[in-house]
Amino acid sequence: MRRLSKQELRTYTESLDTDLSEPLQFVADKFDSHDVVLIGEPHWVKQHIDFAKKLIPYLYQTKGIKIFAWEFGASDFQNEVDSLVNAPAFDRKRVIAISRRACFFWNFEEYLDIFKVIWAINQTIPPDQEKFRFLQLGSDYNPRKLHSKDPAIRMKEVLRFYYDEKMGRIIEAEVIQKHKKGLWYSGAHHAFTKYRQPLFLFRKAPDVRGGQYLYARYPERVYMIILHFPYPGKWFLFQKDAVFTYGFGAVYDQIYREYKRPFAVDAKNPLFGDLKDNHSYYSFDRWSLKLREFCDGYIVPCAISEMEPVALVPDWVTNDTELEEVRSILPAQDAARIKDVPALLEYIEEQTGRARIKEWRNLGEF
Repeated sequence: MRRLSKQELRTYTESLDTDLSEPLQFVADKFDSHDVVLIGEPHWVKQHIDFAKKLIPYLYQTKGIKIFAWEFGASDFQNEVDSLVNAPAFDRKRVIAISRRACFFWNFEEYLDIFKVIWAINQTIPPDQEKFRFLQLGSDYNPRKLHSKDPAIRMKEVLRFYYDEKMGRIIEAEVIQKHKKGLWYSGAHHAFTKYRQPLFLFRKAPDVRGGQYLYARYPERVYMIILHFPYPGKWFLFQKDAVFTYGFGAVYDQIYREYKRPFAVDAKNPLFGDLKDNHSYYSFDRWSLKLREFCDGYIVPCAISEMEPVALVPDWVTNDTELEEVRSILPAQDAARIKDVPALLEYIEEQTGRARIKEWRNLGEF
């Protein structure tokens, strides 16, 4: 990962010196020729979800986009979410209750803010007009069933919980088949379209990602964007503790340091689309991976060295009733050692990857 020369940096930054490189407009412009824009994130990065919070009202105001779909809520609770984002008053306690039931450890303030962003938009839409939809694509997480000692219970829960194809089907039914347009926000791996993850040597993972489901059926109608993050190292599959690396030769971080503001690039531009990654897990089964083979667009909200973790929700669990609700879905041995709310919050923190973001900031120089 070599340091770029001043001339190389100038070539890159001069190509960005246009309104088309501004990330909000970049995403909005993609809806002129696509029905669904997928954005993939690595999870837990404050700058990423903050970008989504700005993007949702921007797309509504500039392109009339009225659908935001995400992985981080359970489709089982769609009716409750519809009611919540159309209510006369915003009910934070109810938002937390729905979110906690969908995934007991997804207690992050910035993700919770998305509910209020969409609720606020709906407050501006007259009663006789179509409201903004907040689609929940995931399945509620029940680790007690998922790790049950009974193989029948475990397999039934496995088949119910793994939701990639379900996410694609929901978008197909609620957006494409209804001739609408919508933004899909999820983990990067769920959003992959033409790219398939390596499994071992030159074998590919057998599962179908949500984005792949859509892309196979509507290749011209979907556009997939990756938010910038460090990638797992090339031998990630064989390491106990993941080692992370700069993707695509650390070019994007160097551009950001020179450009000094967020930017987006289209992989159709050969200057960016032909950039190669040779050192990450994503290029494990090939000599090199070009950006255009990985995604359609790439957004850099900040340098890796600036990334911050999302904040915990202080009122995620506040009483014994809520404590028991969570304990009831945990593996019995875990529930037994959680005696009070502070112990549960400590347990929940162990399930998150917030600490990883702080480690990313120490990747070092190029």
